[in-house]
Amino acid sequence: MPQAADPLPRAAQNTFHDARTANEVLKAQERRLRLDERKGKLVDKARALLLVHRLAKEERDAILAWPARVAAEMAAELGVDVHRLQTMMDTRLRQHLAARHDVRVQVS
Repeated sequence: MPQAADPLPRAAQNTFHDARTANEVLKAQERRLRLDERKGKLVDKARALLLVHRLAKEERDAILAWPARVAAEMAAELGVDVHRLQTMMDTRLRQHLAARHDVRVQVS
């Protein structure tokens, strides 16, 4: 029995098959992302960056408050003027933080 002529040339069949396969792969990836999101494995990028920024600010504030908390004890141990030590520590910490002001979080 003779075979019916194929309505699509071989190259077109391959292209259609490749496109259909790519579409199925994409749909599977989208389903995986939705599932990961429901399971809590994914986070919102904008929210994550906001939280990192907030944490960095809190850490910076804590670092800047440190000289006032420890200067008296350190000055007593070293036998130096409290105000001078606290001022020097504060100045050096601010210089250090200013030098690091361009540190940025990159989230891909």
